[in-house]
Amino acid sequence: MSTATSQDGTVIDYDRYGDGPAIIFIGGATQHRAIDKNTGQVAQRLAAEGFTAIDYDRRGRGQSGDTAPWALEREVEDLASLIKAAGGAATLYSSSSGATVALAAAEAGIGVTALALYEPPLFAGVDHAEHLATLRSLLAAGKNDEAMRYNLKAVIGMPSDAVDGVAHAPGWAELVAVAPTLVYDLAAVHEINIDPDWAGRWSSITVPTIVYSGDQTFPGMPEAADAVAAALPNATRRTLPGQGHGPTPDAIVPVLLEFLH
Repeated sequence: MSTATSQDGTVIDYDRYGDGPAIIFIGGATQHRAIDKNTGQVAQRLAAEGFTAIDYDRRGRGQSGDTAPWALEREVEDLASLIKAAGGAATLYSSSSGATVALAAAEAGIGVTALALYEPPLFAGVDHAEHLATLRSLLAAGKNDEAMRYNLKAVIGMPSDAVDGVAHAPGWAELVAVAPTLVYDLAAVHEINIDPDWAGRWSSITVPTIVYSGDQTFPGMPEAADAVAAALPNATRRTLPGQGHGPTPDAIVPVLLEFLH
């Protein structure tokens, strides 16, 4: 493991594999290395194909630090420190709400050369203010377990029995530990969704971009991917057969290599 220090002093912990053009993986809500082994496998397979692949814990998760108050700009600064460590330029691959960080970083001019976005959960006009208020209240009261359950059930839309299944599966304690970061992702998504210029907000992002979705995913995700791709000046779309909201390494590695080459 390696570390980079962000502009506000937050230490960002990451694994670096390989040597070559860089690609950095940005996790979605709660995603971090302790519970997400697939991303590490994807990174190692890309490294074997001649790339530098960086898999990191976003701030507030796993081995990375956190510095209050959170802002999306701080996460962009975290990426800037990683891009610098990678040699000054990198493709960004984001999972789900990690797209909020990737898109902001591309706008910031910090050395982003391309974007690969997997199922960005961005829906014009969808207001998450009530969900954010509920999450903040639960977290302020120290009810991290309840906050995680609320996010899965009310925000994501999982059935109660499925939430109970997740809560009794290995890794639940690690999920609960990062519950405070739920508001980071949801706040970033909310800000985008309520932007009256949703379709035009990324007009300055001209780097090559691909937006992926699976054909076995949550309702609405393919349409959200369509809309994000349409709003980006230099984007293409691709649907991965048999994939849900998180693709398997076998499904994503070949199409990522095709894009990177």
